[in-house]
Amino acid sequence: RKAPILMEAEMKDPTDADDEIKLSSSGQSERKRENPFLFSFKATESDYFTTILSVLRMDKGKQGAIFMITDDGIKVTVEKDKVLQASAYMKKSIFQEYKISGGEEKDREFRVELSVLLDSLNCMDESSSLRLTYRGHGEEIELILENDGQISECSIRTIEGIKALDFNFRSAILLNQASMKSKYLKDSFAELDIPGAQNVELVMSPNSPFMTLKAEGDSVCCKITFPNDELAEVFEHFQCQHYTSYRYNSALIQMCAKSLSRMPKSDTTMIQVNAEGMLKLQHIVRGKDGTTNFISFLIVPEDEIEVEPDHDGDDDDQTEYSMRLST
Repeated sequence: RKAPILMEAEMKDPTDADDEIKLSSSGQSERKRENPFLFSFKATESDYFTTILSVLRMDKGKQGAIFMITDDGIKVTVEKDKVLQASAYMKKSIFQEYKISGGEEKDREFRVELSVLLDSLNCMDESSSLRLTYRGHGEEIELILENDGQISECSIRTIEGIKALDFNFRSAILLNQASMKSKYLKDSFAELDIPGAQNVELVMSPNSPFMTLKAEGDSVCCKITFPNDELAEVFEHFQCQHYTSYRYNSALIQMCAKSLSRMPKSDTTMIQVNAEGMLKLQHIVRGKDGTTNFISFLIVPEDEIEVEPDHDGDDDDQTEYSMRLST
């Protein structure tokens, strides 16, 4: 039988230059486990939980992830420059054990460095079982990964004093929404990644072409139209009563696109635009047991285009190519 491997990974304060990994004795680990926990879960395979977190990682730099533990599941939130917020909600049914020993929801909220957490989760095979334990405010989170007799035990320091911004999407009236097949959105984002593009324009209209995505680069303009008819089968649901046109930072859109490429199988994406132009992309992802979970992105607009565009006045210095998305 293989000897157990015990490892503790500790993260320094955000002001420190490097993260530190150190080994701990099994006796220290045993004493930690004797303390009462506030929350704990176990997954027989760590890959789904790890993949969901990797979707939220938008760049290679330091990025805090805020965990909120509720009676029904786990919500994880990350932010980018106060203009992009991504969150994942995992129902407790995807875990084989899900235990809360007490406290209010605010007591079960903590923040950790996402890259450190992912590095710790990836130190063993994705088929490893995972147990995560949190003992309360100011305490480290503890991970135990086990696979074929090998045990990796990590402790990650939590970060205090930083709360998630409230983008408050629901505070403004919902103007338009559409539910579409995720693969079409993924393909469209890939087409919009053109050199020199600073923003992506999203147009939604009650009249044909119903929804349009457009990006203008240094020498090319890409425009994608989405038909709303039974033959195309692009939309599962389309509700649009107002013409809206907003621009969103292209780099943020491409961050969402890269995240979508790492996502577990997602069949459906809900697109919503509120009266302030805030864009919500909500992907429905399935757990291995068929449970419906959600990954959402909220993007603040750069500006609003109030007048419907004049399609006759194209820029002569640009090459425009259009796509009509269909099956």
